Amino acid sequence: MTSDRVLLTLGTLLFAGAVYALMLKGWRSRQRRQGDLPAPPATPADPGDVVVGAVPGLFVGTTTEHDWLDRIAVHGLSHRAAGWLTVRSTGVVVEREGLADLFLPYDVLLDAGTDDALAGKVVGRDGLLVLTWRLGARTLRTGFRADDHSAHRRLADAVRAHLPVREGS
Repeated sequence: MTSDRVLLTLGTLLFAGAVYALMLKGWRSRQRRQGDLPAPPATPADPGDVVVGAVPGLFVGTTTEHDWLDRIAVHGLSHRAAGWLTVRSTGVVVEREGLADLFLPYDVLLDAGTDDALAGKVVGRDGLLVLTWRLGARTLRTGFRADDHSAHRRLADAVRAHLPVREGS
């Protein structure tokens, strides 16, 4: 009886290790496929005047524009982290605990709005602020879930008010 349990335990550990190794292989493959993405813009020394002060919440992650489950695995854009989103006169700054700040100047931002799902995080209606932006040749979507969910619409409106007018808009 004891040797059966030992074998069952070892088999379970081997299976879990194999699943983990396959997940790691898939993640590294995703990073290689996305290796052409340049780093996001650096936060300038003077990011401009505060339009909407630091709103606490959760940085959900970044995905490709048309696939809410296709996480961007490079440049720390996939990692969830507690943080603060600030709308400034030059762009949006997301300060993330344990990760580099993310700065999205208005010239790369395409839109701001609310949604109910991104990067495997499904929430209620208008439960996420979603910023659509360009990085290199790709269009991405970044999600932020404010602690006070009623702030999403105010944040989206503040960002949209600063977006440049584009042809065909």
